[in-house]
Amino acid sequence: MTPVVHLALIVVQVLFASLAIAGRFVLAEFPAGALILIRVVGAGAVLALLQRARGGAFIRNRAHLLELAGLGLLGITLNQSFFVYGLSHSTAINATILVSTVPVFSLIGAVLLGRERVSLRKVGGIGLAASGTVWLIGPDRISLEPDVTLGNVLILTGMVCYSAYFLLARRMLREYDALTVTTHVMLLSILTVAPIGVPSLLTVDLMAVRPVIWFWIGFIVLGPTLLTYLLNVWALKRVSSNVVTVYIYLQPILTAAVAPLLLRGETLTTRAVAAGLLIFSGVLVVLFSERRDRIAVPLASK
Repeated sequence: MTPVVHLALIVVQVLFASLAIAGRFVLAEFPAGALILIRVVGAGAVLALLQRARGGAFIRNRAHLLELAGLGLLGITLNQSFFVYGLSHSTAINATILVSTVPVFSLIGAVLLGRERVSLRKVGGIGLAASGTVWLIGPDRISLEPDVTLGNVLILTGMVCYSAYFLLARRMLREYDALTVTTHVMLLSILTVAPIGVPSLLTVDLMAVRPVIWFWIGFIVLGPTLLTYLLNVWALKRVSSNVVTVYIYLQPILTAAVAPLLLRGETLTTRAVAAGLLIFSGVLVVLFSERRDRIAVPLASK
């Protein structure tokens, strides 16, 4: 695995880490369904232009299109809908913890499908990183109020869908390149997002939306949507799903490291540093195990 793949996966987590903050800011003034629709349509349009500009062909195989539509339903429509609607009811802290369940669901799914051998080293690495995440955030800070609990369940369901997306995406990546797969998954998901997003968008007075909100919506479309899905799919052609998903554990430590630079009253604590060491140690254990076993797991990334 080349350093470029590691860099791409780190960039993905930086962008995903920014989604909870930007999303909470936008959702205060913009409905969730409308945001989801704009994310998907905007990213799909950019991807289609890129595919056309490079002379890439659009898929016509009906069986493959149906499979790609299923991936779009899991990885985009359901994942984003459950996450965004859940975020509007939950908290950024809860979302950070729940997003970190993706590697666990991914490993369980890979084992159940017979695509991954049970390795104590891999399980231990994921557990080590998970413990660092929980310690960093602090389970005592999780809100369990009824409305927030609903949000937590929605976010968790979205993570299950995202894990399933990773588990099933690799087959199409053996047939087509990363940009072609991502483009079709995003475009086909518009069909399933529209029934949710169009009615929500019709309730919005677009002229009254503040320019700063449009700026953050644009950022969400280009960063945590377009680039993250494209880079994740590109990485999936080169490494296993375990490697791709274990990088999710970098999100909370990235937030802890950046917060003191942006937010008044925030400091980089000893607890954050220690938790970060646990997270990075867990990631390294999984990466070492992958290199030793030489097994690529067919897989499914905010």
